[in-house]
Amino acid sequence: MHRRVWLAALLLYGAAAIGDFAYHLIDDLHAGDQAIEYADVAVAFSAALFWPLDLIAMALLAER
Repeated sequence: MHRRVWLAALLLYGAAAIGDFAYHLIDDLHAGDQAIEYADVAVAFSAALFWPLDLIAMALLAER
């Protein structure tokens, strides 16, 4: 049972990371550029890897 909980948590984390990665790439396309560059992929990957911190940072930046 303990392994199933960890597996479920890991799958949810991975699904959220994939969603955050896609969000950043789509947001870059809507920001004005009509092409995804290598730097955009690196930033999206970094944000997806640490998506909980990314959500907090986006919320704090939106307040300004």
